[in-house]
Amino acid sequence: MENDYADTDALELLQTLKTEVFDDSNAELALALGRSVSEIDAWFEGDEEIDEDAEMKIHGLAQERLGEE
Repeated sequence: MENDYADTDALELLQTLKTEVFDDSNAELALALGRSVSEIDAWFEGDEEIDEDAEMKIHGLAQERLGEE
């Protein structure tokens, strides 16, 4: 009821945001999250874990951009 995306995996949300909101662009996604493109790339490649701050931003962005469907 509160946040539809609270229990969704951050990487899954990141992929959904990338494809549905940011035209499959890691650069646009990075800009929206205030992160570098290389960091976004590393998350998708599994080279880096998504930190807690980024998880909160991803969930907030998903709620904002995907929550109004």
